[in-house]
Amino acid sequence: MAENWNIYADWNPWHGCTKISSGCKYCYVYRQDEMYGSEVSSSECRKTGNFNLPIKRKRDKSWKIESGKVVFTCFTSDFLIKDADDWRGECWEMMKTRNDLWFYFFTKRIDRFMECVPDDWGDGYDNVLVGCTVENQQMADFRLPIFKSLPIKHKSIMVAPIIGPVDLSAYLDDTIEEVAVSGESGVEARPCDYSWILDIREQCIKADVPFRFHQTGAHFIKDGRMYRIHRKFQLSQAHKANIDYRIDKFYVPETIKFEWKEDDYHD
Repeated sequence: MAENWNIYADWNPWHGCTKISSGCKYCYVYRQDEMYGSEVSSSECRKTGNFNLPIKRKRDKSWKIESGKVVFTCFTSDFLIKDADDWRGECWEMMKTRNDLWFYFFTKRIDRFMECVPDDWGDGYDNVLVGCTVENQQMADFRLPIFKSLPIKHKSIMVAPIIGPVDLSAYLDDTIEEVAVSGESGVEARPCDYSWILDIREQCIKADVPFRFHQTGAHFIKDGRMYRIHRKFQLSQAHKANIDYRIDKFYVPETIKFEWKEDDYHD
């Protein structure tokens, strides 16, 4: 599965986040911090030891993150969180320096975007994909009109954790490079109904926008029956549904132009 493929890297320049909407209620970062016995509150945003990871080198002077990787950026926080305003500029510079990488971050704070971009942003960096996260219709109708208006070259919509039916049809066109949908993980996870997933898929097909069913979540409803899906199977079960649309075998949208080798792919 995707977590075993060699095209991905993780970069968390800071860790910790404050909850701002209903999708944050059972945030996985808070659960993980509790599981590992963190002595620092999950709501406290702090720099990590990997802050400079994209420009770190190995002993042989090669990059620690090899050229061509998709770099999942700030997935244990929010890249646009106000607490990180003093640090973000350095991250933009690293993204520019490593234009051989494809950086992907998603945010629930898309309304802060123009406050956070560098002076040379223009209509966006070629190697940065920005995802706007929504969890229900209310947040879709608040965040997505803002998102659609922003100067970003590569845009995706992340419906996660989906906690109700969502109609994205008003926001789907050729400026959206991917829609990904996920249920909620964790013991207290709210249910994810497969019919919601299929409905969004149909919206994407109608608009010819790439669609990915990323994970089932812990409590998955199909044909009126509730299933408890163990965490280790939530990605694989979504993959087995075989309902992705215009997503290649590396689980990335067709718009990503990096070239990968066959041995980067292994189930």
